[in-house]
Amino acid sequence: MFESLIREAASRFHLGDNAGRLVRLLTDAIFDPANGGFAGLQKRFTDAGLDGLFASWIGKTPGDNVLQPDQFSSGFGQHLSSGIASKLGIPAAAVNMAGAWLLPKIVGQLTSGGTLPTSRPADYDRWFGAATPAAGYADSALPPATSSGSWWRWLIPLLILLAAFLAFRSCKKEEVVAPAPVEPVATAQPAAPVAQVNPRFGFENVGGKVTVNGQVASDADKTRLWDALKTTFGEANLSGDISVDPATLPADWMDKLIAALPDLKASGLKFGFDGNKLNLDTSGMSEADRFAVSDKLRGLFGGFEISGLWDRAAAAMAGLKAGFSGDDLVKALNLMNIYFDTGSATISRDSAETLASAAAAIKQAPAGTRIEVGGHTDNTGAADANVTLSQQRADAVVARLSELGVAADTLTAKGYGQNNPRASNDTEEGKAQNRRIEFTVAK
Repeated sequence: MFESLIREAASRFHLGDNAGRLVRLLTDAIFDPANGGFAGLQKRFTDAGLDGLFASWIGKTPGDNVLQPDQFSSGFGQHLSSGIASKLGIPAAAVNMAGAWLLPKIVGQLTSGGTLPTSRPADYDRWFGAATPAAGYADSALPPATSSGSWWRWLIPLLILLAAFLAFRSCKKEEVVAPAPVEPVATAQPAAPVAQVNPRFGFENVGGKVTVNGQVASDADKTRLWDALKTTFGEANLSGDISVDPATLPADWMDKLIAALPDLKASGLKFGFDGNKLNLDTSGMSEADRFAVSDKLRGLFGGFEISGLWDRAAAAMAGLKAGFSGDDLVKALNLMNIYFDTGSATISRDSAETLASAAAAIKQAPAGTRIEVGGHTDNTGAADANVTLSQQRADAVVARLSELGVAADTLTAKGYGQNNPRASNDTEEGKAQNRRIEFTVAK
């Protein structure tokens, strides 16, 4: 049932054999009566204010980035994820990152057809295929020999006969020994290209004690990063290891991360880089620190694919209560910052999670709610060109929300160009406020 999910998790999160064990442990925790079973999992998400998000997975095949690491920790249970991390011998942040991706898909498969499971099925152990050993995770032993596999018993007598025959031939006096054939000189073959892997870095700060892990391309990179960590947090407060593999790609995040370390001292912060993907978990931090760190990292790594950001829009959308109105919804949506590549209507990678959260909220809106997505620019350039660009950007947002499951008749797009400024265009700060996507309830 979960074989393909386990294989993809192993590749996506570099978990190796731990991928199967993680899926098994997550599913065991879902069915564990001590945790309340599946109904208990659903209740924990409800208590965390994530009931609508959880309901969207029932009987579905959820996509990626529908659940963030901090939401996973809150809904699944921080003590449960920490326990799984301890059993697997990996950081809790790694469990939260992988669990945020896995859990919606596991729930979707467990509730195929929309039916909620009430107990562990009889064929439960077969769900995990060969990727996960049975409970206890013992290494597989060699299978016992069978009668069809006993051919090897004749091997020793045959070897004895062969040795006797060769000895007899060597004793013949008149035997002519043919010269040994000359082996042709092997032509050198070009070496196969070495597969390159992403640079990785994981970070967790618990009460000022920092644990790190990762992999970089050179000793020089490792030394530079490790020295910066020691300088910022103190050698006595630092543990973990960073490995070196020449097959690792350059770490595009290295310089910016080192510069940002003095601003990343808040206890409870967890994050990880995998290539140009940044996974952030701020669930253990104060609200003010969550906002500050998310804003800092998004500003530094705007071209990266970022998950786990916690801004005022994310907080507002997470806080929407059942039965919220269209006006409540657009107030939360208008706290979002959606960014585009310079001079284009291409949505930046760091806005992907923001729009995923927006889509989840819009899908929970009261029936009949219609939202206008308005595109706005500053007054730089020709007015007619600004109208065109703003329309293209509004269309791009509507298209992305539709891809994320928002019904097409819920959304309309309109480009206003520079005609409705929010602030003065006389300053750069004002221009930045005017370059925006603004949501309104369509009449």
